[in-house]
Amino acid sequence: MPLLRDGVVTQHHWLDQSQFLDAVAIGLITPGPVVITAGFIGYLTAGLPGAIVATVGIFTPIYLAVVLLGRWFVRHRDNRRVKAFVAGATAAAAGALSGAVVVLTREAVIDWATAAIGLVSLGLLWRFKIAEPWIVFAAGILGLALHLPH
Repeated sequence: MPLLRDGVVTQHHWLDQSQFLDAVAIGLITPGPVVITAGFIGYLTAGLPGAIVATVGIFTPIYLAVVLLGRWFVRHRDNRRVKAFVAGATAAAAGALSGAVVVLTREAVIDWATAAIGLVSLGLLWRFKIAEPWIVFAAGILGLALHLPH
């Protein structure tokens, strides 16, 4: 997500931060959130052809990496160098995701209501292990109720 955000929002200016957050939210309520987010971004920027190109572009490299390198990693999973590489890569991925959380939270939490929704969502996910799509959907409904004029 951090790399996707940097390319789409910061470098190419295809979407603004708010549109990117919308794409992330759409992705989170579906299986395969990164692929769906990329497809949605492609659709927002270039319609159906953009969605197709973005989906193929985000999916193909990792698919090829898994197909080409997967067996090698399985065969060498007990190798201490492979374990060390995976540990380092996993820590870096966790750091990158944490950075993305900070950046996205700054944009998404705009008032007391969104702060409360964010904190309650975090608590529910942490304590009860509720699936993220349900949390995102329920929070979207709550956001509608709180932000629409009565």
